[in-house]
Amino acid sequence: MVTFDTLIRGGSVVDGTGAPPVTADIGIRDGKIAAVGHSLGSAHRTIDADGLLVTPGWVDIHTHYDGQASWDPVLMPSLRHGVTTAVMGNCGVGFAPARADQRSWLIGLMEGVEDIPAASLQAGIQWNWESFPEYLNAMDATPRAFDIAALLAHGPLRAYVMGERGAANENANAQDLQQMAQLTREALTAGAVGLSSSRTTIHIAVDGRPVPGTFAGDEELITLARNVKASGHGLVEMVNAGIVGEDCAGLDREMALMQRVATASDSTVLFLLLQHNIDPSQWQRQLAACEAAARAGQRLIPQVSGRPISILFSFEGEHPWRFMPSYQALRDRPFAERYAAMANPAMRAQLLAETDPNDTGFSLMYKNPVLWEHTYAAGSPIDYTPPKSRCVAEIARQQGKTPQAVAYDLLLENGGRAVLTHFGVNYAEGNANALHSMLRHPLSALGLSDAGAHVRFIADSGIHSYMLTRWVRDTSLGDPHHLPLEFVVRKLTSANADLFGFSDRGRLLPGLRADLNLIDLGALATSAPTMVYDLPAGMPRLTEQVSGYHATCVRGEVVTEAGVDTGARPGRVLRGGSRLS
Repeated sequence: MVTFDTLIRGGSVVDGTGAPPVTADIGIRDGKIAAVGHSLGSAHRTIDADGLLVTPGWVDIHTHYDGQASWDPVLMPSLRHGVTTAVMGNCGVGFAPARADQRSWLIGLMEGVEDIPAASLQAGIQWNWESFPEYLNAMDATPRAFDIAALLAHGPLRAYVMGERGAANENANAQDLQQMAQLTREALTAGAVGLSSSRTTIHIAVDGRPVPGTFAGDEELITLARNVKASGHGLVEMVNAGIVGEDCAGLDREMALMQRVATASDSTVLFLLLQHNIDPSQWQRQLAACEAAARAGQRLIPQVSGRPISILFSFEGEHPWRFMPSYQALRDRPFAERYAAMANPAMRAQLLAETDPNDTGFSLMYKNPVLWEHTYAAGSPIDYTPPKSRCVAEIARQQGKTPQAVAYDLLLENGGRAVLTHFGVNYAEGNANALHSMLRHPLSALGLSDAGAHVRFIADSGIHSYMLTRWVRDTSLGDPHHLPLEFVVRKLTSANADLFGFSDRGRLLPGLRADLNLIDLGALATSAPTMVYDLPAGMPRLTEQVSGYHATCVRGEVVTEAGVDTGARPGRVLRGGSRLS
């Protein structure tokens, strides 16, 4: 008699509980783990895992697949890195609820905040929903490679209720609050896993206005948080004012505001924690505020990244000459023509001599001389902690050139497909001390892959693989920055599943979901990103290749094998408050 559907034999099992690896077999039946041990019996399919790590599938709590999930059942940027559950709807932006006359505006909001091309969203989204419950049903109608879950986003909620007043960030009145509360209850009942809100003025729509809810006061936030709490599941995710140093005093005030929300609503409040370059120690004050809140019985959970968050400059994507007057005649030409023109010495000299006429967004960043002190030539794979001696500014000083000239010439390499990496946050003083402290903190959650967003100049969906290489394999045991394998796996799996109440996954234990990865840790590697043009309407996005994932299983089915999509579609919408099998 055959005992299991699948038997994974002889792997080094890191089960997600924080326990060290053990060599064991795993038997899978009906999409669940049926047994863990030795000499378990026979199976219809046996996978030899000798020499491989066997881990739970990664639970990614910060993605922006809200639009892409409506046309793409695979979501390969995450799947190729072993993600088996992804949470979208972060940062206060999403596509539900949505009145028909607000669709274009919501696309502009998403494009402005998350840099997803409007042309792709317009071509790809079918809009067969209005309410949030209808949105979840529409997403669930498509079989997919892995599970997705969604937060209710404050921006579309506020605009749906208040119309132009909400989009303009006017104050909500009592009737507005009552309707938002009712729609929040409706969304959570349907399966939303919480509510997200953005409060930073760097998050702006294409019309130049901040996300609805950016200036919401205590009453509005507490009202929404109380209705999340009343549902019996879910949390509140927030992006705070001052997050990248644009308002340091405001960021300190935001910590107090979040504690008031958590106290008044008894909700868990999850927020993004970064080290920025304006006050490189402010993150320590934020962690101290979280510790004080914990002593008082509240849950303020800092969501941290496993590496510096970098903006990737390239002549195919984002670069400092994109807004120069002479570039405007080139910007819509095919890349080969753009590159040929930019490689011409006369055009090079002209662009280097010009001044960007704009004073917002990327233009302000490009004009900041500090930019080049934190910008480096990207290798393959990218070195996320390069020494300061390799920054563009230092090379320029050594060569007697301007940083702009050095950067321009570096980007001309490899047929114009070379990449520069600018570290905007989590890289103060060029060392990993802050990141290591954030990751090790007992209150922190690991997230911030931003998968699906910033498609032309950020490629962080591989953060999970980076955690295993940079912090585990490539940092020796004697190095104070080394993180134990079992610690990292727990952070990527059960810790995030528990945070969102996903009680059926995240651990390789009998009775739980058979979502798992088989990984050759020695071979695990990620290439430097390259540009492809496979989004709807032929729009570009950065993609990276990864090696070392032998297989990924969702609900016991192999969904990738050696990095190749098998065509299996066991994934569905994961609804808060429920257990999927």
